[in-house]
Amino acid sequence: MATQTPKFNSLDEVLERLHLLQKEGYTRRGNWSLGQNCNHLAVLMEFSQRFGNTLIGRFLEKIGFPVLVMRFGSIANRLGIRLPTLPFARPKQAIENDDTVGVQRLTDALAKQKCRVGAKACTRFQLWHCGHHLSFLTLRDQASN
Repeated sequence: MATQTPKFNSLDEVLERLHLLQKEGYTRRGNWSLGQNCNHLAVLMEFSQRFGNTLIGRFLEKIGFPVLVMRFGSIANRLGIRLPTLPFARPKQAIENDDTVGVQRLTDALAKQKCRVGAKACTRFQLWHCGHHLSFLTLRDQASN
């Protein structure tokens, strides 16, 4: 199923959307709940924060995320092609299904991301990645339109 990826211009916009989905309710148009999506996004954001100052981290932030993932991910998304999820970033435990736990984990990761100096390419990727995953969750009252 091809989806339109919402465009987020800031990490605060992502937070607003998360809290709106949590408060108003949502309809799943994909495989994962809000909690599962949030945990997946947080895992990759935490990975980037942990390894951002290493050689592999700098490669991922400068080339891997913006060029490989965003470019190919955007094309695949428009064509309705599902890309595989990295095994370490797949929701595994029952706690990862909980919306409240997932939203809090991503909220914490977003707060840390805001404090990262010099991580503009990575933040652009995180905004795109959040938009991609949150595009599969529609506000409950909009789902019937």
